[in-house]
Amino acid sequence: MDDDRPNQRGGRASRREWNLEPQESGFVAFWPHDEACTRAEFIAAVEAWVGDSVEHDAVESEESRGELWAIRLQVPGIESGMVVWCERASELSARDQEQVSEDGVEAPWVIRLQLILATEDAAEEYFMVMGLLGGSLPDIIAVLDVVTGEVSSREQLEHEFITEAATPTDRPLWKLARYGSLPGGDESCVMLGTQGLARCGLPELEMDEVPVDLADQASVIIFTLAGTLLGGDLPQPGGCITIGDGLTVSLQRVEEVQSSIEPNTAGSAAWRAKVRQQGCEEFSVERAVICGEAPVGQYTKVWSWPRDVVDRIASDRAIVYMNQRWLQNAERRAQATWPSFAMAFTNLVRSGKPQWLALARKAFVVQAPLDGGDSGRVEHSWMAVQAIDHDQVRVKVLEQPATRPDLKPGDLLTVTRQSVADWRVQIVGFMFDPEASEQLLKAVDRIRAMPIGENDWPEGEEPESGNEPQDGTGNAG
Repeated sequence: MDDDRPNQRGGRASRREWNLEPQESGFVAFWPHDEACTRAEFIAAVEAWVGDSVEHDAVESEESRGELWAIRLQVPGIESGMVVWCERASELSARDQEQVSEDGVEAPWVIRLQLILATEDAAEEYFMVMGLLGGSLPDIIAVLDVVTGEVSSREQLEHEFITEAATPTDRPLWKLARYGSLPGGDESCVMLGTQGLARCGLPELEMDEVPVDLADQASVIIFTLAGTLLGGDLPQPGGCITIGDGLTVSLQRVEEVQSSIEPNTAGSAAWRAKVRQQGCEEFSVERAVICGEAPVGQYTKVWSWPRDVVDRIASDRAIVYMNQRWLQNAERRAQATWPSFAMAFTNLVRSGKPQWLALARKAFVVQAPLDGGDSGRVEHSWMAVQAIDHDQVRVKVLEQPATRPDLKPGDLLTVTRQSVADWRVQIVGFMFDPEASEQLLKAVDRIRAMPIGENDWPEGEEPESGNEPQDGTGNAG
């Protein structure tokens, strides 16, 4: 992947061209005590947290909804005012119950907050709001983001929004969801769509009629494009944007695409009407459909998903541009959690079991820049960790680099820990990243406790004959 800035064709768009309207963000904080937090207690806690007095005034509460109190609040650093109120907790959906701890499910009160994020500083203001709720009220169990449906536990609040090492990122602002067809629709394809970009002053992105087996590869396009749009300009409706070498997509209005989709298939007009009735509010705001650079069809030309771009990504021959803002955020997360990554790797390879060493050398991967290419660009490549020796990381090239023909899969390199831009670990059936560093350590502990015989090897990890494993620390075992 390169870190070059993408370019656009079709001109810069205004909010009016995409019919963009300010969208509210809502948050629900779970209060565990039988006695509710009073208005005076809340204001005092906020002022103690920000270290200054805050502007506030009472708002008439709706007793019929169980509201105890409500206020308008203006906090330094957050452009728009917010409305905060305390009410009795209502029953959570099954999905929310899975994300919230048992104490959260049983919380008798919630504190709710609504505001409109400043589109230019959405990540910064989101970070401040979550830090405000979690930091000013240490008894809060968890916070639910109403827009995305994601829940941040107390542990996540501390790690991602409160500690000194925490920094604002675009990541919690939105999420990617998959949508299936209604009965009678085409079940071999899905829609991929974002939830949350609308509150950042952007249309929600979607890609329609994506074959199920290519959904993961298509997701790469949406993640790349979302990061690009959050850090740059929005093309006009129908305009194109380049997200990689030879990888160009267009953004079309829903009306240009939905008429060619069969009824009941995800993305059709009938399907959209049905999911809106079911409460999918993300389909009530402006949306942009990611399509190919040009319409397709032998007789009737229609806009369709960017098959050529997805196929390039699926073939591992694509160079996708990395948005600088995204790259900087990823680097901060990777560096802040490197001690946990390195400890997990070391704990596994020093277990005394060659089977676990073989597994670690496949499961632990880092993304780092490959210098020395002739193109003048810097390619970031994923490589498997073979050994860690203080700040030196021995890695194995996994795929043929596009800008380094002198390297091939299987070659060994040494990179510095400081150059690592991201990391991943796929182990025990789960994928761990910097956001799940603590869970990774627990997973490794579970693996080390598993009984394993001398001839028992994880599937696909049998050693080659005569290839004696080392201990993964740069020293022979």
